[in-house]
Parts: sequence; C-alpha cells; structure tokens
Amino acid sequence: MKLARISFLAIVVCVAVVAVLGRGSVSGSLTAPHAMAPHPPLSGGAASVDELLGRFVAAIEAKDVAALEALRVDETEYRKIIMPGSVKPGQPPQKLSAAADQYFWESLDTKSKYGGRALIAGYGGRKYRVTDVTWKKGVGEWAWFRCYDRLQLTMVDEDGAEHVLESGSVADVDGRFKFISFIRD
Repeated sequence: MKLARISFLAIVVCVAVVAVLGRGSVSGSLTAPHAMAPHPPLSGGAASVDELLGRFVAAIEAKDVAALEALRVDETEYRKIIMPGSVKPGQPPQKLSAAADQYFWESLDTKSKYGGRALIAGYGGRKYRVTDVTWKKGVGEWAWFRCYDRLQLTMVDEDGAEHVLESGSVADVDGRFKFISFIRD
C-alpha cells in the first residue's frame, strides 16, 4: 500500500513537471519568458524597425504631428508593457506606486511631444534618403521587449546636404515596433 502511494505520488509529480516544462511558464508566474509575457500587444506600430523608421522619416518630411505620435507607445502600452517589463529577462516585473507610474508617464509623454515637434521643426518639409542608422546605446534585451536605444539617423536631403537626426528609443514587443519616446538624452 505504501509503495502504491509513493508510485502514485511520483507519477503525479512527473506529470506536473512535464506540464510545467512543456508550457514554459507556470500560470501566474512573475517571470514568464519573453515569448509568453503577460502583457497586451502593441497596437499599430510596424512589422520591422526599418518600416518604423520609414514611417518616422515620412511623418517628419510631411510635418505630420499626428502620424509621428502614432508611432509612439501610448499610455496603456507604457504602463502595462514598457515600465513593468523594464527589468532584465527572468526578473519579476517592475512595480511602481500609482503616483510614480503617473509621474513617469506624464514626464515621458510631455518630453516626447516636445521632442517630436522639435524634430518636425528642425527637419520637416524636406525629402530625405537615409544613409545610416545607428543605435548609440546599442540594442538591449528586457523582460518583455527588445530595446533599440537612442536613434541616430544620417540622412541626405534633396539638395545633397547631410543631416544627423537624433531621437529616442524603439521597442520590439513580440515582433511589433514602436518608439518608446522621441527623447534623445
């Protein structure tokens, strides 16, 4: 009888281990792997960083503030994906107080709006050909996204003049790309 209970317990444990390892995460786990992150998907954005940068340059050329803003994460995406996922892979999500969460979003949003308008004021109204893309702080892996950090675009306008545009960072969340901000600090 005792041997039967031990055998039954061993089978239950093995089934549980196989089920957990086969899924990659435990329901409710705070350290779900990148591909199974507990967050909503990005809305809009682009299917590649090149597509996103093409839309970015087109919005600046057209002096289209709304099109430019559509390329950046919104408040929900920032609060539910970027902020909590801004930890190293495998770490629990970052949790902030409601006041801190609000402060960081409002600060980022305000600075990004001014940064986007400055890009349009400084570069808008001309046609460009991108000749080089550099991520000044590299590409990093975070819990729920990849971050292309601090954009530097080298472009040539229709008169042949070279321009170096600097902007913020881009998030790749499950294969969708959006700017986190247009802040270049």
